[in-house]
Amino acid sequence: MKKFVSVHPVITKIDTLGNNNYLVHETLKIGFIPFSFTYPVTIESNDFDKSVIIRATVMKFTKIEMIFKLSSYNGLTKIDETINFNTFLPVKPIMQKIFRKQHQQLFKNIEQAKE
Repeated sequence: MKKFVSVHPVITKIDTLGNNNYLVHETLKIGFIPFSFTYPVTIESNDFDKSVIIRATVMKFTKIEMIFKLSSYNGLTKIDETINFNTFLPVKPIMQKIFRKQHQQLFKNIEQAKE
C-alpha cells in the first residue's frame, strides 16, 4: 500500500484494518485550502478475470465502486477502468471530473515510477 500511496495524487495514507478492509486518508485542495478526510474501503481481487474491485463510502453520502480490469497487449498491460457513483447529492459530474483528473495523474505517476 505504501507504493500505491507514493504515486497517488491525493491519498496520503492507507491503514490496513484486516479482511481486505482499509481506511483511506485523502487530502483534496479546494482552491488553495487543503481539505482532509478519511473513508472506509474494501478491495477485492479476482485472479481468474484479472480484475480488482474497490468499494468506498465517502462521507457517508456517496458510495463509489471502481472496477479495474487488466489485460496484456503487445507486452504491455492495459487497464480498463469503470467508476460508478451512487449518491443522492447532485455531485456526480463534479466527482467524475475530479476522478478523471486524479486517475490520469495516478497512471502517469505509475509510469514514471517504473522508469
